[in-house]
Amino acid sequence: MALPGNSYEVQVYQEDHWVLDRCFASEAEARAHGSRILSGGRVEGIRILRDWARPDGRHVETELHQEFRSQSGAILIAPIDEPPPLCHDAEGVFAVEGRMVINRLLRNYVDRAVVTPTELLHSYPDLKRLQDKDNLFVSAVGRVAALQAERAKIDGRSRRDELYGILNGVTERARSAAARKDLPVLGSAGFAHAFDTLSAREAPEDRDFLGRVLLARDLVQMRNWLAKLDFLAELVRQDGGLPALPLALVDGVVADVLGAPAVAQELLGPQGSMAGALCSLIDLSRGRLDVTRRAEDDRAVQMNELLAFHDLPETRHVVLDLVRRQLKGTQPLYRHDPAREREAFAEVLARSLAPAGPVGGGAMAEALVLRYLRFLEAGGASGRRRAMEEVVGLIPDAADGVRFLLALAQSELGRSQAEDVSRLLDRATGDPQGFARFVARGGPIKDNLERLTMLYQHVVDSGVPEPLKGRLADNIDTLLVTYIHESHVVERLDNPADPLRQRANRLMRLCAPGTLRSRKALAVVRQRVVSHLRQPQFEERYVADLSEPTLRQSALREFHRLLGQAGLV
Repeated sequence: MALPGNSYEVQVYQEDHWVLDRCFASEAEARAHGSRILSGGRVEGIRILRDWARPDGRHVETELHQEFRSQSGAILIAPIDEPPPLCHDAEGVFAVEGRMVINRLLRNYVDRAVVTPTELLHSYPDLKRLQDKDNLFVSAVGRVAALQAERAKIDGRSRRDELYGILNGVTERARSAAARKDLPVLGSAGFAHAFDTLSAREAPEDRDFLGRVLLARDLVQMRNWLAKLDFLAELVRQDGGLPALPLALVDGVVADVLGAPAVAQELLGPQGSMAGALCSLIDLSRGRLDVTRRAEDDRAVQMNELLAFHDLPETRHVVLDLVRRQLKGTQPLYRHDPAREREAFAEVLARSLAPAGPVGGGAMAEALVLRYLRFLEAGGASGRRRAMEEVVGLIPDAADGVRFLLALAQSELGRSQAEDVSRLLDRATGDPQGFARFVARGGPIKDNLERLTMLYQHVVDSGVPEPLKGRLADNIDTLLVTYIHESHVVERLDNPADPLRQRANRLMRLCAPGTLRSRKALAVVRQRVVSHLRQPQFEERYVADLSEPTLRQSALREFHRLLGQAGLV
């Protein structure tokens, strides 16, 4: 009998995500339907969720059952369409992108064996077990080789043979490490101590490999994802935090665990919608997850603290990649009310924006544009062009919009439609009178100058190709100069009613490194400074408001220091 407020969803596994198949009023009907479609052989897996509508309108999901067709037969590789970057040595396999592909390609094996890519590559018994498992290893190598060969336009057979050569070397290193009896153990001394022991007697490359071997030795004994996560979190926190080098190794394995099937969902718990889950993952990646309703010992709280207070770039990258791939998938952002889909998209877009640009960079910007494309009737280049325009139009802050486009320009989509991205960037920055969109009306002068200067620096530091980069930098420099003139910035700082010393110092601080960095804006301020320096008896007038000789000498020394910082002496 179905309980009031409950519905039962049957979802089918499609490529690398779950898709709603049908809803039922009772659990028995849902289970019967799931069994039928799974036994029919047309789907790889099914799961049944109970959806409970709370009185406050929120929905709570509970997974009741999950089953894969492969569990009754051979384990198959999962389909992927994004190969890892082309590599020619083992370090490319050990890199985060290589391990992420292992997690996705072998997700069925990884999920059943509860083993991370780091364990597979560094624990010889686990690597040998994978190689002996049906045709799985051969199929995985063949799939990666084919995708890489297609992208790089090279011979597929040669690439496959090269991959086998690399992986044979990895296997031999894992076998040799397994036979060693002199490796330290983690024990109560922690990973930092074991890493130092390795550092004292191993070359850096061997030290890092053997450090991962030590981690794998302990992790393979844990056949529970959250137990692995607890173990790794404790290593990070031990003795007040790991030093940078051993922390980087632990970071890689934490990233592996969070990249495993369903771990992020298990970590966060039930979410009201896909949009809510994606926003939570974005917040988690930045160490800003809302934990007010969670217990102190909640694993999500602990992981949030790790990401907030420790440098875990690979973990952050993997979490954001989960968001990116879900955005590029077909699952609705707000399944319970399709009318709120655009609202849900705007929520995810807003959460992805950060002072340095969209989290996840160009890949995230591209995923957001492609998700928005689903709202439009037009497809192809014209549809993508319109999607880019409308997504940027949803970003209220003009500087955030420019940073979004800068990131998008460095994505595959941005490169394929470079003219459209360039046009949007020119439209956003090309009108000098548009400076008001980039500054806070009535805000402090210093803050507004810093906002525009920071945007200028983002352009200069970006990977946007020339001549677009130079043109954008010049546009923003012109915006900055227009703001300085139209808002009478120099006149307000150089108030004739104030002592000359205060006026000159305020102007000099604008010339100091890190305040104004663009050529034309600096020239405007420096011109006013130079006009003061050329006054007769400048130094006497500069200290005229100070009576003590020692104070005068100190003030002049400070001014000459500022002159040196500004490059005017």
